[in-house]
Amino acid sequence: MSAWSAWDVGNFDNDAAMDFLSMQTMQLTATINAVADDEARLQLAEDGETLFMPSVELLAMLCERYHAEPPRPSLVRQWHERYLEVYDRGIDRLKLSAEFKAGRRKLIEKTFRWLESLSESFWDD
Repeated sequence: MSAWSAWDVGNFDNDAAMDFLSMQTMQLTATINAVADDEARLQLAEDGETLFMPSVELLAMLCERYHAEPPRPSLVRQWHERYLEVYDRGIDRLKLSAEFKAGRRKLIEKTFRWLESLSESFWDD
């Protein structure tokens, strides 16, 4: 029987669960990087809105709620700037209402600010 190291009653309050959480955050970061590094995939109608932004949100949630290690602030800022550039360049092609475009951009900004603040407080960069 293997040793189980639990320090509290929470679902992530043991070594193996924290290892699992770390693997999940690494996978999310890898997904974000893979999409960010591929101009075609980063487009809004491709993986930008279906993988990239949902992965950013999930990563922020795991970092905030379970104190997972966030990526470095410089990397989060790089993702933020790159995606907003793609968003601003491509949103009009989707022929959406002005209200939707403004609201969606505002939420993207909010999501990145959330992850950036978690990253900055964790890394103290």
